[in-house]
Amino acid sequence: MQSPEVLLTILAPLVLLYAVNFTLSTLVGRRFLARGDAIAMVYGSVMRNLSIALAVAMNAFGEQGADAALVVAAAYIIQVQSAAWYVRLTDRFFGASAGKPVTA
Repeated sequence: MQSPEVLLTILAPLVLLYAVNFTLSTLVGRRFLARGDAIAMVYGSVMRNLSIALAVAMNAFGEQGADAALVVAAAYIIQVQSAAWYVRLTDRFFGASAGKPVTA
């Protein structure tokens, strides 16, 4: 609470990390996989198991684990929101699924 700038220094690299992960996974998926497999690969590679990372950080790093836990907690915020936006853009990235019209 006393240092809100710390949150900004944590969020900036996380946003960059998720942007790179989504972009790279989308490009690889579009190039090499069928639509359904590509979407599964994007979510499988970008959506990491953050609860395990949180537990490991808290146990492995002791007092510094609190700082690591803050990074993981901020990643939850970025991950959930970016996944929601990606769902809305999936048809745009991979085309409409069979029998489903493309929406703008």
